[in-house]
Amino acid sequence: MHQNNLVPLQRAARPRLAATSSWAGQAARWIGAAGLIAATALMTACGGGGGSSGSSGTATNSSNASNPTGGTKTVSPAPVISAARALPASPVWVAYYGSASAIDIAQVAATFKLIIIDADPGNGTPAFSAAQIAVLKANGAKVLSYLNFGACEKARTYWNTVPSGFVSCGANTAAQLGKYSGFQEYWMNPANADYQNLIVNYVAPRLAATGADGFMLDNFEIVGHGANASAGPCDAACAQGGLDLVKQLRDKFPNLAFVPNAAPVQAIGGTTGGVSFPWLIDGVLSEQVYLPAVSASVVQQLQAWQSTEQNLGRSNFFVGTLDYASSCTASSAAQSAWTSSQQAGFSPSIATASLSSICWWPFLPSGS
Repeated sequence: MHQNNLVPLQRAARPRLAATSSWAGQAARWIGAAGLIAATALMTACGGGGGSSGSSGTATNSSNASNPTGGTKTVSPAPVISAARALPASPVWVAYYGSASAIDIAQVAATFKLIIIDADPGNGTPAFSAAQIAVLKANGAKVLSYLNFGACEKARTYWNTVPSGFVSCGANTAAQLGKYSGFQEYWMNPANADYQNLIVNYVAPRLAATGADGFMLDNFEIVGHGANASAGPCDAACAQGGLDLVKQLRDKFPNLAFVPNAAPVQAIGGTTGGVSFPWLIDGVLSEQVYLPAVSASVVQQLQAWQSTEQNLGRSNFFVGTLDYASSCTASSAAQSAWTSSQQAGFSPSIATASLSSICWWPFLPSGS
């Protein structure tokens, strides 16, 4: 999901990642390995194997499980997870990057239980004020803010302008991994220390200050690109840096929910700071799963995350699909995608690619 301009905030759909047999195979192997991960982690959390658990999630005696790239990955015991991070497991949800003035906020609050907006304050004229975000949450909905994790948009204020002690995205040429084709943004290396500092200590705190309940981490697929990717190449150190960046965010915001977009299956076996990566996030979502056509590899990717997290005992883990209809009147295609997603055990949302309006589909449940 990307920004085309700032007034109004809009993003077009990302190009779907190419389906590969290796990616599908990795997903299948991780679905099978999920039980091993869960059994090891939960046994250790309960005292088996001499492990210990706490807010840091650091194990004193961890076990290993196979991972898709070969070798083994350490599986940590269950850390203490703040109840405030909990998201509805199967919510009616929406992603909307237009302004508050263009919608009926009360209607949105009454209909959706998970709402993704862009809370970036920019130069002082945000799409949603803190008071408007509070209205969105009035009926118990969770509100997540867009946070571009793996790339940086030139239209963001922090592309050029940041306080003393930070390096802007534009000035941080060492972190730039190439232009994101079709968009005014650049892939960024999440292992770069200046970029990590910018995200953790400047960008994310500004979003959290609005009252958002967490972050949707866009372009998270960067950690699975690989060193030879034609766009945004990300080697092993870069990929590990992405996991480490999430751990830094988790340490700074223990009560906020994190939902990566397009999280690759390789991250399931990752660890950072002694914590198995699946413990650090609270959901995953992917775009263009059922529209314009079914992507079997993305379905398998989501199933791998869902199976892993459920077997870790996280029954409220959010797994969302975001599909794009040609218009808000394309009800037949939208209904088909919605039904397919639900039948797969996911939480569907159907929009148009700009995400600048909300489609009030006739089949849309209310107050769920």
